[in-house]
Amino acid sequence: MESFLIGLKDGRISQYYAPMVSSNAALYADHPSMPYKGVRNGAYIKAKADHVPFSKVAESFQTIRTRRNFTAAEVAFLKAEAGLRGWAGAGDPKTNYENGIKLSFADWGAGGVDAYIADATSKPINYVDPIDARNNFTAASTITVAWNDADSNELKLEKIITQKYLNTFTNTVEAWVDFRRTRYPKIPFVAKNDSNGDWGVIPANDWIKRMPFINAERTGNTAAVTDAVSKMGTGAKDDIATRLWWDTGKASNF
Repeated sequence: MESFLIGLKDGRISQYYAPMVSSNAALYADHPSMPYKGVRNGAYIKAKADHVPFSKVAESFQTIRTRRNFTAAEVAFLKAEAGLRGWAGAGDPKTNYENGIKLSFADWGAGGVDAYIADATSKPINYVDPIDARNNFTAASTITVAWNDADSNELKLEKIITQKYLNTFTNTVEAWVDFRRTRYPKIPFVAKNDSNGDWGVIPANDWIKRMPFINAERTGNTAAVTDAVSKMGTGAKDDIATRLWWDTGKASNF
């Protein structure tokens, strides 16, 4: 989130996260005008206390009791993808994409949306962990926010799904499904890969595919688990490396 929100100059960052206090300025020295610092996925952690001073969620999360999971912004991004794929009645991808961003900014109470949508130069930034350099990564995505009709459909889809990801801050399951389905947004692999033979091995340059059945199901509902796994494809196992039926693993989305 730090790589995208700061790199793309995204006004929603202050609605998602609380700015860090000035005494922690050394933690965000790589972008001193933006006082936020996140923790990498699957980070190397020497001691939990090391990362406690990093960014916390915005103060509003302490008082707001509910957050919507399915929003008008998400509908607009769904229509943008459908239009990109040529589905009848979906509308214009660019219009829906930009409308999704506007609805998201409005929903989160963020300003500066017009300049954000028109920004064709800002890109995601590299991540620096001031505590442990093993967690550093180079941004895999080089997208900008502005829509460009000359872009390939693949690049347009990356922009759509990245914005949908940033919007669904409180609906992480939706973001995870989109990621497995499309491979977007381009986020870093986990820094510390602890996968093993017990639950499935994930290569260093890949991601978990699914959650295995819990042990209570494996031992108490063995026949059903075996039947379910048999439907996952030839050679499938009940582990984190087996793709679901809709996760095709194709090199392209088109």
